[in-house]
Amino acid sequence: MSGERGFALLAVMLVLALLGVIAGEFAFSMRLEATMVRSYREEVVGRHLVEAAVQQAIREIVTDSQIVGVDDGLLTFYRLPIQPLPRLARSEVPLGRGTFSYRIDDEEARVNLNTAPPDRLDRLLAALGMDKQARDVINDSLQDWKDPNELYRANGAESDYYLKLPVPYRARNANLQDLAELLQIRGVTPELYFGRNGEEGLVKVLTVWGSGQVNINTASPTVFKALGLSDAEVSEIVQSRATAPYAAVPPRFTGRGLSASSRTFRVEAEGFVDGQPTARGLAIVQKRSEAGGLATGVVVSWNPAAGGRR
Repeated sequence: MSGERGFALLAVMLVLALLGVIAGEFAFSMRLEATMVRSYREEVVGRHLVEAAVQQAIREIVTDSQIVGVDDGLLTFYRLPIQPLPRLARSEVPLGRGTFSYRIDDEEARVNLNTAPPDRLDRLLAALGMDKQARDVINDSLQDWKDPNELYRANGAESDYYLKLPVPYRARNANLQDLAELLQIRGVTPELYFGRNGEEGLVKVLTVWGSGQVNINTASPTVFKALGLSDAEVSEIVQSRATAPYAAVPPRFTGRGLSASSRTFRVEAEGFVDGQPTARGLAIVQKRSEAGGLATGVVVSWNPAAGGRR
């Protein structure tokens, strides 16, 4: 009888231990599922916050401004005579159970790869410190990438070059649709594209959007050098616009590809839930005039970059 009681006790203990393991596994699964649901919900809220940030940026972009410049490091819209329009809140704007922040940058402060002549790109690469041989490889390869045929230039590359790479692909043989395509073009390295050691990279001074005109009030010295301006002219422009933006391009700078306003903008937005970033997005917005003189903002490129707490 004692042996039977000991066996029964052991069986009960084994059953209880098994039930404990099952209950623990169930509790862990429930906690994991709850965490996943919460993370997904916060990511969805974050994406909506990012979209709200872009819409608020568009409200600023479509104002009846004639001049676009920089004030206190922030892109500012002006009426003529030079009068800054009030900026909306761009940082930690509360909405629902989260906040959003955004930054507006002038896309026409950059050199347009699809419209710029080869000598402009050559001067830009020279301003970034590249030697003549490397500049020729990149410039010829870019022209080959954009032209509609498979005939390559002296220092260029077409599909036959790219198809021999470890990850093969073909040349587009058309205008670039996204700036990141530069990383596929012969001679363009990640270090040149992104910059390193605090140096300016191509990603900061090039675009594939806009009219091709460069805004004299927002462009960087590197971009001015790409347009062929001398160091003295660049210094004059930078010092003058620090006081007030140009209402128009001075006569001595006409014919250099400059303007005093812009219609294409870059909006980098981020959504926060409980103080933590949960989603990001990059939109290219163009200001367009509709019937009746009303202005609208059209998102011509959208690149969501979701991120969140782990």
